[in-house]
Amino acid sequence: MWIVREMKKEDLPEVFRINKENFTTDAWTMEGLEREFKLPYSRRFVAEMDGKIIAYLIFWIIEEEAHLMTFSVDKDYWGRGIGKKFLREVLDRLKAEVKRVLLDVRKSNIRAIRLYQSLNFHIIGERRHYYSDGENAIQMEFIFDNS
Repeated sequence: MWIVREMKKEDLPEVFRINKENFTTDAWTMEGLEREFKLPYSRRFVAEMDGKIIAYLIFWIIEEEAHLMTFSVDKDYWGRGIGKKFLREVLDRLKAEVKRVLLDVRKSNIRAIRLYQSLNFHIIGERRHYYSDGENAIQMEFIFDNS
């Protein structure tokens, strides 16, 4: 069984490892991850199984919007539905604070786009040459139904 909890600074070596393994370009630096703990609008979460970090995500919450800054699952745990369950649980925790969630995802990352669509994210646009290698980003949005 695994749990979702807020990220601690002690989690950063594992978060950094997962980030570096999964993002060949535009991976976050350790300094960038450390800086998140100083930002009042940054919310950080990890999924942990048997004491091991298996996924992480970072949101920036600005007014009533959450921006998904980075999200990844350890490759050893891909294909188990952990990413979907993890993101769904964090979204449930945020729904009292925000009205919508925005994210950018590589246009070629079909696996991630399908994951987001399975959670009712919708494509709202495209950013040209968004990533350092020139690839475009797909912009996606999730609107909470707080009625």
